[in-house]
Amino acid sequence: EQKILVGVPAEEIRRISPSGGRVLGAGAVLRLGGAHHGGYGDQDIKYVYRQLSRALHPDKNPNVPEAPEAFKRLSDAAEELKKSLEEARSALRRIGGIVGSSVTPEMLERPQ
Repeated sequence: EQKILVGVPAEEIRRISPSGGRVLGAGAVLRLGGAHHGGYGDQDIKYVYRQLSRALHPDKNPNVPEAPEAFKRLSDAAEELKKSLEEARSALRRIGGIVGSSVTPEMLERPQ
């Protein structure tokens, strides 16, 4: 089973919504590594999103003004990563079809 350690909510919220107009990448928001870390799949995105959203929900952090923005960024990041996984899977299927190779379910789970 995967584990994610959620830091102090106010610090996590500020990490996700940095000041100065900076935008944290989707993988960094959800703390998921790329291909060099073994990639990630749908279940990884779902698990990490669930853990972070529980801790960082604006209702649980009413004294942190950045909480609603961070929560929205968290949701957007999860959707971005899901979309990117689907695009990678589609590309992998097309490449497999071109070279006449079969694409296994294992290949499609973490296609980065």
